[in-house]
Amino acid sequence: MDPEFALMRMLRQQQDMAQRSLEESLRMHEAMESLLEVYLPGTGFSHSRVEVTATNSVDEMVQVLHDVTDSARSTLRTAYAESSLPTWLRRRLGPLRQQMFDRGIQIRSVRLRRDSMSPGTYDSFSSLVAAGVDLRLASVIPLNMVIIDSDYAVLPAAEGESRSSQLTIRGAPLVNAFSAVFEHTWREAPPLAPEGERSPSDLSNEQRTLVQLLADGMKDEAIARTLGVSPRTASRLIADLMQRLGVTSRFAAGARAAQYGLLAPVCPSHLTSIPEPEPEPAPALGG
Repeated sequence: MDPEFALMRMLRQQQDMAQRSLEESLRMHEAMESLLEVYLPGTGFSHSRVEVTATNSVDEMVQVLHDVTDSARSTLRTAYAESSLPTWLRRRLGPLRQQMFDRGIQIRSVRLRRDSMSPGTYDSFSSLVAAGVDLRLASVIPLNMVIIDSDYAVLPAAEGESRSSQLTIRGAPLVNAFSAVFEHTWREAPPLAPEGERSPSDLSNEQRTLVQLLADGMKDEAIARTLGVSPRTASRLIADLMQRLGVTSRFAAGARAAQYGLLAPVCPSHLTSIPEPEPEPAPALGG
């Protein structure tokens, strides 16, 4: 191949990659502006400067993570699914996390509930809790993010090992919007249950009532009325119960409850009996 042709082809590929990265950054910027409208309505936007920086190389991403975590004063908040992180990032999060612990930084993290169903991942989550991470499990994580105090937010701009990139956001208006997303997800997520508390056989009375209501096919609103709680609280109780049972659906929760004998037996007196037909009177004999 002609060296000049090969060089021109390589340059065109680089230009295409740069153009795609720019387009992704612009789309992410538009998405962040829409978050402001949803999570900061009517409060008035701060005129503080907002900076959004995109990085594409692994070395740059690692350096950014070190820089922003070094600036942490009190809190580090993370929310992500295990499968969404590139391998290189998972390898580097451990040392960064330990540095935060050594400096007395509070760490709160939201992970996916379905990830905790894997024994290996559950053990990893338990180790984080034992180390001091305040960890909760959510059914859905709307956005993978790392938030440092109220100063920085770091988000992935593209998924996949081959085209990893990330955005670093600085400035109160946007960082506060991402903080609101995190706090909403955090409030709705129950904490990781210790291994000793995950046995379905030692449910509380409220949880036993709840599992019976689920098995009866009741909806959240009806369950909330029966328990005397708000629909939001009922949803949280259901999520916590499903986590305790180690299931991801209502049907599976009923099956697991039946397996462990947690459902009330059907009392024979409650069964509708079918009355026996009365005998027809004998015909009168003619005289």
